Amino acid sequence: MLEKGTSYFSVRDPEHAESDLDRFRESGLNAVLHTFSERDREYYADTMEKIVAASHDRDFTVYVNPWAVGRVFGGEAFSEFIGRNLDSCQVLSTGDRVAAACFNDPTFREYVRGWTADAAAIGADVLFWDEPHWYIPEWFDDEVPEGAWTCRCETCQSLYEERYGERMPATQTDRIDEFREESLLSFLDEMMALAAENGCENAVCLLPSEDADHGLSDWERLAASDHLDVLVTDPYWDVFDEESPEFVSYFTDTVVSLADEYDLESQIWIQGFRLDDDSDTIDDVRAATRAAIDGGVDSVFMWGYDACRSISDIACDDPDAVWNAYLDELPS
Repeated sequence: MLEKGTSYFSVRDPEHAESDLDRFRESGLNAVLHTFSERDREYYADTMEKIVAASHDRDFTVYVNPWAVGRVFGGEAFSEFIGRNLDSCQVLSTGDRVAAACFNDPTFREYVRGWTADAAAIGADVLFWDEPHWYIPEWFDDEVPEGAWTCRCETCQSLYEERYGERMPATQTDRIDEFREESLLSFLDEMMALAAENGCENAVCLLPSEDADHGLSDWERLAASDHLDVLVTDPYWDVFDEESPEFVSYFTDTVVSLADEYDLESQIWIQGFRLDDDSDTIDDVRAATRAAIDGGVDSVFMWGYDACRSISDIACDDPDAVWNAYLDELPS
């Protein structure tokens, strides 16, 4: 049976959340992703446990993600970690620090180990490692010199020299790309193993780019992990200035093929944010949803619920139309 879901965020009143969950169930959804930010972990853990329990009461499969934790996962949330741990932040090849944690930093790894245990403790079925990526300059307003890259912190330099027997260069090379990918995979493998020990499955959502600057160029290496259960990507066509449904179809085929080869579940996310109110938008949403389903994916989600109506910065111009277009294309 097709898993049909949405992401859910911001609402931290269990009674209001239960009302939305009832609405989702009546619309035919059977899964939900709850964001679990640094703020949620610090101040709303017991509340989130109640919301997750309410989701289970309605027979939802519950995913939980590290919403913008360390600013190296996707999400519209701030990170206190990077403010309190400047020495754990990534360092550009220019020597400047940026506001994103380093995957190799021991303090950050310890923090995420704690996040993993707490996310499992609130009742997650699946931990959803959302768009793990090194610092991407074009995503920020920072003025970064052309060609600058991360990370050249002391930890990364030491690990690089240990791995290759040479000092880490200041220019980006094939070895640098290889080192970045290996570091990201090492981080994910450690956290996924801990998640499994805590009784959770693991889903990793890769950015739909297939290059080292946005995550991983070789997705098969992740698919082969002993700890991965769900291979995911989010081909948000409008974000990447691509055509729907071709963009969605390509990445659906990618994750479905790898999932079949490595005995995994496959999942595709449909864009439900920053969509204009024009004549093509609703057709694009419908076509993208159909492309994922027709492509044989096991699970389809929209980011986010009600087409992100509650986050004004990324809300669709006509959120009701976008949300309903997604729901209408899901099989009953």
